[in-house]
Amino acid sequence: MSDDNSPHTSDPADASAAEAAGHHSTDPRRSGGVRLTVAFIAVAALAAVGGGVVASSIGQDSDTQTSSTTDSGEGRSTVEAATTVANVQVAGEHRGLESVHQDGHENRENVLVTTDWLAERLDRGELQEQGIVLLDVSEELASSELTPYSEAHIPQAQYVNWSTEFTQPNTREFVSQEEFTQLAQSLGINDDTTIVIYGDNNNWFAAYAAWVFKLYGAEDVRLLDGGLKKWEQVDGRELTEEVPSVVEGHWQASAQNLDLRALQPEVLTIAEDNAANEGQNTGERNLVDIRAADEYNGEVGVNAEIFEGEGASIWGHIPGAVNVPWGSIVNDDGTFKDAEEIRGVYEDAGVDFSKPTIAYCRIGERASHTWYALSQLLGEDVKVYDGSWSEWGNSVGVPVVNNTGQRGGVWGGN
Repeated sequence: MSDDNSPHTSDPADASAAEAAGHHSTDPRRSGGVRLTVAFIAVAALAAVGGGVVASSIGQDSDTQTSSTTDSGEGRSTVEAATTVANVQVAGEHRGLESVHQDGHENRENVLVTTDWLAERLDRGELQEQGIVLLDVSEELASSELTPYSEAHIPQAQYVNWSTEFTQPNTREFVSQEEFTQLAQSLGINDDTTIVIYGDNNNWFAAYAAWVFKLYGAEDVRLLDGGLKKWEQVDGRELTEEVPSVVEGHWQASAQNLDLRALQPEVLTIAEDNAANEGQNTGERNLVDIRAADEYNGEVGVNAEIFEGEGASIWGHIPGAVNVPWGSIVNDDGTFKDAEEIRGVYEDAGVDFSKPTIAYCRIGERASHTWYALSQLLGEDVKVYDGSWSEWGNSVGVPVVNNTGQRGGVWGGN
């Protein structure tokens, strides 16, 4: 499911209006070697005092338990602190950004190809023979006005299901390095392949797929600027029902590049510092929340009937995060705005590009769209917190800012 309200509205005019609104290592480039990152996510520290319970936003080390003794007036009682954690294990390494950035800030075509570019290559013949693999990564909502892949699609495109082919069942963690290698090879991807990805919803899930491919070390990944909307609705170009046959590729995935992905413990450290600074960013790194303003402010959660498993118990945003709705960096036809215009949007919101940035949304795909703009178009140091608000807003004890001054969500009586 998408993590924005706008494409789910039944009225197209309402949807258009909503869309328009809608621990960084010291030198990661010098560290290498595959390692197993064990992230202990501290979600609650509870102290039992005379029958009362006090919750704080971060606990002690999971292997440590402390106790002290107090006088309650009716005798001595023991105060114990315990920490509940989720033990997340991610196999990855720090490879830096050298192979991630494709010099899109120097030549936009290095990361974004136009519909004309693709049409010209389709006219030449088989894309795979030209070293190109075209992928459709769409959400395919019933309310979409665009044609689903199963009915018709851009010629020679292969379909990839973002929710089942990138992630493990029942964990939401990504597939293993070996499994991702098998997926990529089945799509005909080789070491020198140019991977071109497009989708519906202004390339949200296409950008998510691009981030996942870069996470696993693919070197040449580009988006079709404007995606299916530009190709089908704006340009009125050809679609086909034919599913292409491809020759199996030989590309090998690398371990996840942890310089592209933020896990909750890293974000929690930043949030704790910002919370101690009255919710203001401490300046060590940028946090960018690209959800709609009413979600960021804590005025609303999500419609659980529409978004199913994406709802959150707590409403608001991570302390210190600035709000830059994703729609502020795209044109009406779904294409990205000019790079300097995009830079200005974020700088006006308070993003300092001399510091690294972490982007989040609700489930990660809009954050990937922002990552694509800031990382691939502008060449900046950006991570995606893919757990996003569906993880943060359902965690016990993490700090949250609600600009309404109210208690939003399940625990606020809403």
